[in-house]
Amino acid sequence: MGYRRFSRILALVTLTVLYFLAGKLGLRLAFVHASASPVWPPAGIALAALLLFGYGTWPAIFLGAFLVNLTTFGNVVTSLAIGAGNTLEAVCGAWLVNRFANGIRVFDRAQDVFKFALAAVTSTAVSPSIGLTSLALAGYADWTNYGPIWSTWWLGDATGDLIFAPIIVLWGVNPRWRWNGKKDLEVTLILLLLLALGEVIFGGWLPISAKNYPVAFVCGPILIWMAFRMSQRETATGIFILSAIAIWGTMRNFGPFVMETENQSLLILQSSTAVLTLTAMALAAAMAERRGIEAALEAQTALVEAANRTKDNFLAMLSHELRTPLSPVLLAVENLQSEWPKRPEVASTLEMIRRNIRVEQHLIDDLLDVTRISKGKLALNLTSVNVHRQIRNVVETCRSEWAGKNIRMQLDLTAGDRFVLADEARLQQIVWNLVQNAIKFSRDEGVVMISTVNESPGELTIIVQDHGIGIEPEAMERIFNPFEQGERSLTRRFGGLGLGLAISKSLAEAHAATLTATSEGLNRGATFKLTIKTSALVVHDGTISLPVEGQFAKALRILLVDDHIDTCTVMGRLLAARGHKVAVAHDMKSALKKVAGEEFDVLISDVGLPDGSGIELMAKSRDELVGIAMSGFGTEADAARSLEAGFSEHLVKPVTMEKLDAALHAVMGLRFHKRRLARREPHA
Repeated sequence: MGYRRFSRILALVTLTVLYFLAGKLGLRLAFVHASASPVWPPAGIALAALLLFGYGTWPAIFLGAFLVNLTTFGNVVTSLAIGAGNTLEAVCGAWLVNRFANGIRVFDRAQDVFKFALAAVTSTAVSPSIGLTSLALAGYADWTNYGPIWSTWWLGDATGDLIFAPIIVLWGVNPRWRWNGKKDLEVTLILLLLLALGEVIFGGWLPISAKNYPVAFVCGPILIWMAFRMSQRETATGIFILSAIAIWGTMRNFGPFVMETENQSLLILQSSTAVLTLTAMALAAAMAERRGIEAALEAQTALVEAANRTKDNFLAMLSHELRTPLSPVLLAVENLQSEWPKRPEVASTLEMIRRNIRVEQHLIDDLLDVTRISKGKLALNLTSVNVHRQIRNVVETCRSEWAGKNIRMQLDLTAGDRFVLADEARLQQIVWNLVQNAIKFSRDEGVVMISTVNESPGELTIIVQDHGIGIEPEAMERIFNPFEQGERSLTRRFGGLGLGLAISKSLAEAHAATLTATSEGLNRGATFKLTIKTSALVVHDGTISLPVEGQFAKALRILLVDDHIDTCTVMGRLLAARGHKVAVAHDMKSALKKVAGEEFDVLISDVGLPDGSGIELMAKSRDELVGIAMSGFGTEADAARSLEAGFSEHLVKPVTMEKLDAALHAVMGLRFHKRRLARREPHA
């Protein structure tokens, strides 16, 4: 407690001495009256002290002002009055700044800088009014000269606040100086340049200083540059340096502010410096605000990007966790459909299970597609595609859905120019979404019409029309937005995520196609039109036959690796039923042991394993072993990594035996091709 009191007393004594010395220095420039100087640093010191240390420092200001005037001019009474006026002026200025200009953070915002200037020019009217009036009443000032003295006194105090208070407050708030490489080097060079220019203009280094040419404006761009590039503290420091040089040079009759009298010279100089200070400090504050906003935006951007990465990782993991359990279920259904006695009720139940698994798979795909599209990572593999074949495939795929609702599916595929340049899988996805949408929102025993026309040369239009619930006019604008299904209640009635149309719209735009929707209103059906450019290159559909040696003339030796035991069990059983010899492993360590001890034709491996990854497993396996990767993540980057690691095929879970058989044919055909090339090499 005693240490704190001692520290406070020491601080007050230091402030009193500092005020006294600055006051004596300022009164050396008092030419119109001994107590009125156009340069009055103590005003800025007092205001800064009250802002930094609180109103409790007023006794030090009062004592310092009293001592300055008692040892200069007047008597004890006038010195007390002047001391009271100076103290009250500082207290009023500090109160105005604290109340209206953000207090000690007054130089953080441009608008507060202007409020600070208004508080300074307003509060500094107190000291000359009280002090000069007391001097005039005591006979120490001439009433006839009251106006010029009061103006000089007031301007000295106001400029003292504007020029000296900012540098004290800013260095008081942030007194530490840390070397910041190029930034601080730039600050040093600019301050040296400002010092050199000040000496050239006000120091008498060149004849131009003595000729008093109005060239002070050349310092303006330097201060403006400091305000743009540096902080408010560096800007205030530059202003202080320039002001000190200008005052010293003007008193030696150098520079553009030399007038008939010394007092006039200093009044013009201080007025000019005050305007420059206000401009530079406001600009520095504005730039600091801008940098703060940019930093905040960068921080928010980083947070959003981190949230996006977290969301993407979550969706990828969610996809993996949802797809993995679907694989054994789907494979088991296929097994039951092929082996169970053909009882109608069992067949319909198995088909129902298969259909709902496929719906679940499409929901997962939709979530991942939204992420790919939003990040601009949707890749298209463009080939010449027969649209009519695609439509028929989709209709057949959706047969269980439209047959279950007794919907009549009518096809009118009359377009002559039916080939388009598109990504076959993505085009089928668009058509599938449109057909599913029509089936979902059609009534039982309704009609869905799918037609194609060449409305314009070089264009093909696919039209999907239903007579279902329709679309309300106010919902038409948002029908292609993600997670929308028109009326809010439709989500509960019809289910789904509301992503199909949004994804179809984005996929259409990626193909430079247009997708539009029209409806005459509620319960009057809807029509969707996909218009896409036709392809000049027509490639007739055909099938590629593998060489006889590439077919499964003999059983394949397959190593199946997956940490999901149910998947391994069902998939291994189905592969064995096809005549293949299957070895099973559930981690990379046991898989490597099997590779080292046995010979295999094909490696079928999950990408994610408990003690490593399928990619590592493929890299450590023999070169002649061909691989098929399986993954539940379903991202294009995941597939690309698998292919780069040496896998020949990449399957996304849930894996059907149809896809697996096709992949086995593909990889064995590739192996046959490599062997044939290897046999030819010695004869080359």
